[in-house]
Amino acid sequence: MNFTFPKSERLTQKKVIDILFKKDNPIVSEQFVYPFRVLYLSQSEDFSSPQMLISVSKKRYKKAVDRNLIKRRTREAYRLNKGKYNNLPEYIAFMYIAKTIEPFDKIEKKLCQILQSIAAPNEIA
Repeated sequence: MNFTFPKSERLTQKKVIDILFKKDNPIVSEQFVYPFRVLYLSQSEDFSSPQMLISVSKKRYKKAVDRNLIKRRTREAYRLNKGKYNNLPEYIAFMYIAKTIEPFDKIEKKLCQILQSIAAPNEIA
């Protein structure tokens, strides 16, 4: 199992990010599992690996240190668990909405729950 998180798996395309965050977009699916709000989009059937983005509110967390800590924990949880699930959507955006900084264990548990629900049914590796 490959536990890496290469640059090719990071969502950086401005056009796709705008589509994901556009209000009331019918092609974007949304899910809420505390402490995350997840937006995802599946455009094509064959792709190498999903691309993901993590967003932490600057309004809620003023210090960059806190925002970076949350992003690191989320990225690590994703990196360790992405291989367990097949057929993940092509583009995924995780938005951290909690008012407190959650411990890694809770973030990992909730992220696994999200990945399991957005992966295609009966396709868990």
